[in-house]
Amino acid sequence: MKIIKKYFTAIFLVLVLFTVLSVIYLYTSPNSLKGEIYIKSSDNSDSLVAQLKKNNCIKSEFTFKLALKILKLKKTYGGMYKIDEGLSNYELIKIFKTGRQSDISFRFGSNIFSNELFGMLGNKFEADSVEFANAILNSNKLEALGLDSQSCLALFWADTYFFPWSSKPEKLVDFFVNDQQLFWNTERMQKLAESGFKNTKDVYILASIVEKEAVKKVEMPAIAGVYINRLKKGMLLQADPTVKYANGIRNMSRVRGILDTNSLYNTYIFKGLPPGPIGTCTKAAIDSVLNFKKHNFLYFCAKDDFSNYHNFAETFAQHRLYAARYREALNKKGIK
Repeated sequence: MKIIKKYFTAIFLVLVLFTVLSVIYLYTSPNSLKGEIYIKSSDNSDSLVAQLKKNNCIKSEFTFKLALKILKLKKTYGGMYKIDEGLSNYELIKIFKTGRQSDISFRFGSNIFSNELFGMLGNKFEADSVEFANAILNSNKLEALGLDSQSCLALFWADTYFFPWSSKPEKLVDFFVNDQQLFWNTERMQKLAESGFKNTKDVYILASIVEKEAVKKVEMPAIAGVYINRLKKGMLLQADPTVKYANGIRNMSRVRGILDTNSLYNTYIFKGLPPGPIGTCTKAAIDSVLNFKKHNFLYFCAKDDFSNYHNFAETFAQHRLYAARYREALNKKGIK
């Protein structure tokens, strides 16, 4: 009888030891492979496993599922998760249990068109383009900044940003609204008034043109000064980038055959500023307009040495000479 008792005790101890070792192995053995996955806010543990498997982020689906049941993962947090190699099941599950997602990077470039804005954001984040359109075109938030649907690009800066993939559009918009309000401090608002602008929207629109014209950032205040002089005299701005924007052209090609385009963005036929920005611009471009260089120039043209600097002129006659030199240089290089 004692022998049988010892026998069962030994078996029991072996089973306990096996169970303990199995649990230790289940929790601590490396099971992850390097990768990244996107988990929607509506996903559950089953779709989590499917995504991990699809992206080859786990070595053993069986052990991971078993660990999920033991640890009782009931809720998953939406987001983009970067998986490091060699994480145990416990470490891996803890990431999803706490919603420790990674930020994604995205950039507003100066060449983005307003009709592309919503789609670009919809492709970058969990929310779709319609949700972003509704959040951005919220009239209350736009009106708080003196903007409207045609000038909604002026809500953003040309820059690189980092946000969680699952960010709600409303929260994202709130961030940029707050950033705009912080940027337009008392000092800048005073300079705005001294420059003769009516509102921040007009400054942003002009800055978006200046940034497209100035390859060399050091020239931005001088170019801004030219356009401000023309506005004050009631002259057409005649800014090539606005005509290109009206025609959906992004490259640096010559402006030919499109100067009569019937669009409010064509500053060759419509006086004043266009109804909205022709791209997102940097804060530096805004400051170049607010701190524009005071001079008597009404014209500027790219130099014929292709240095990306400009010749500035007070008279149209002088400007024509500079323009003729530049056209001749373009023709010699075969640039159309």
